[in-house]
This record gives sequence, C-alpha cells and structure tokens, in this order.
Amino acid sequence: MFIAVGLQVATVAVLALVAGLGFGWTSAKFLALGGAVAIIPNGLFALRLATHRGKPAESYPAVFFLGQFAKIGLTAALVVWVARSFESVNWLAMLIGLIAALQVPIFALLLQRDAPGPGDDAAGAPGAGRPADAAAGGRR
Repeated sequence: MFIAVGLQVATVAVLALVAGLGFGWTSAKFLALGGAVAIIPNGLFALRLATHRGKPAESYPAVFFLGQFAKIGLTAALVVWVARSFESVNWLAMLIGLIAALQVPIFALLLQRDAPGPGDDAAGAPGAGRPADAAAGGRR
C-alpha cells in the first residue's frame, strides 16, 4: 500500500513539473493540490491498514470498509477546503491531479502482479518448481 502512495507522489510531482514548465506554475500548484487531495487520505488509509497487521483476520473487513468510507469523506472535505481557500481555482489542473493520483494504485497493482511471487523460481516463471498437477490447479 505504501508503494502505491509513493507512486502517487512521484506521478503527481512529475505531472506538476510538466504542467509548470508547459502551462505555468499556477497550473502546477493546482495540479499538485489536486493530487494531494487524493494522496493524503490514501496515505492515512495505508497507515491505518499497516497498524492493523497482526490483529484477528475477522476484524479486517470492518477496518478496511470503514477506512474506505473515511478516505472518501476526507477526499471530499479536502476538495471543499481547496475550493474555499483559494480565490481562483484552476479546476482543470486540480481535477487532472486528482484523477491521476486516484488512477496510480490501479497501475501499481498491475506492476505488482507481474513481479515474481513466492512460488515462482528465480527466473520468474509461474509454476516453475511445482509438480505438474499443482501448476495446473490440480486438474489433469
């Protein structure tokens, strides 16, 4: 989860730099604010999940769903805070930053899925080192 947050920060920073160089630093500021609106709640959620490790597995769904609801509420509250705190909001830049930050965890999952897992050999070939029945899911 912290990897996804780190990727969010890196993505928003690169996009803000590109926006600053291409469209002006005001656009970069609002793009970064839009990203922060998503990154802050996601980071707090990741921290909450990390503190729940080692606890009974039965309590995990409740912690997860309550954390998701809190994350959505905090994101909405931060959008309202940005809208009220700045006189002239560049909504396009802010929404681009928000959407980019929200999409990064999806790509992080894709990257993580391609990484070799504990059952893979050093070359990363799925199923290597396991009997043929286990590699085929137990079917022949």
